[in-house]
Amino acid sequence: MRGSDSPQASGPPSAFSRLSGLHLSNDPETNKRLILAGIGFLLVFYAYFVSKTCEQRAVPVSVFGWLAGYWFTGEDYAHGPFAPLVSLGLGIWIWKKKLRSVPMRTSWVGLGTVVLAVLIYWVGAKAANPRLLAGSLVVLVFGLVLYLAGWRWARALWFPCAFLLFMIPVNFLDERLAFPLRMFATTLSTGFLNLFGMDVYQNGTSIISRLGRFQPLGVEDPCSGIRSMVALMALTSLYGFVTMDKTWKKWLLFFSSIPLAVLGNLARITTIAFVAQGFGQDLAMRIYHDYSGYIFFSLAILCMIGLGASLNVHYRELIHRWTREEVPLPVPPRRTAK
Repeated sequence: MRGSDSPQASGPPSAFSRLSGLHLSNDPETNKRLILAGIGFLLVFYAYFVSKTCEQRAVPVSVFGWLAGYWFTGEDYAHGPFAPLVSLGLGIWIWKKKLRSVPMRTSWVGLGTVVLAVLIYWVGAKAANPRLLAGSLVVLVFGLVLYLAGWRWARALWFPCAFLLFMIPVNFLDERLAFPLRMFATTLSTGFLNLFGMDVYQNGTSIISRLGRFQPLGVEDPCSGIRSMVALMALTSLYGFVTMDKTWKKWLLFFSSIPLAVLGNLARITTIAFVAQGFGQDLAMRIYHDYSGYIFFSLAILCMIGLGASLNVHYRELIHRWTREEVPLPVPPRRTAK
């Protein structure tokens, strides 16, 4: 591989170079990477934006067409389209901060990762599994970074690549986790309500007032908390990656999103019952039910920020500063002129 001291091209830059600020290097390795990156971009665009390998409501669509069908229909996965934008923004930020002066080195392990991504894509197309197809894109992006730029670039950019996973809908978890979470939320909410003096009991996933103060409140699948949990996990992972200085702090903040989402969902269900008993069923189910999710999700975000701030406090230095004994310096005696 030739160094950067190879002879430069003479002559004035072309009009395209003046307008775009881009030009081909005299280094053949750099030109090879640019050509491979361009070919890879075209193949990715065709495979995920053009080729109709998925179905949505019996209509053939591309992978991103299938994703958009979830992103822009309702609020359950409204965070999906922000994942690629956040990943791109993080990649640019990391490049400016760490990678601008890091040389690229071809890694053949990356080529194996690209082949693995192609294999996952092929299996997903044969099995008509859109999530496998979308997941192959995450593997492919990381593989291309590793192959074209090397391990140092891949280690720095692994999180923006992994963040793309949050663009994939996880509604398949509803069948496996929704009912247990609904039962858990109903049981704890019933216990809290009885603790605060409301005479209620549980029947399946419903909360029923023994005195008939409100109609039975059913905890349905959208109230299981899975979707708010996924959105909160995305936020905590991003917040932890940007603000935490230690790896264990990032993971602790990430896993804290699970209890924060569960507690927020419990508080929402409990307060709906309070509003139903105190102000009527209509107000509780038509107004408060629809907008309380935003309230408690915002409170969960504030708790996340508070936890992150507490993790970044240097407690040893703080305790040392608090317990240090302040001894005033002696004042030297004043000398009088003779």
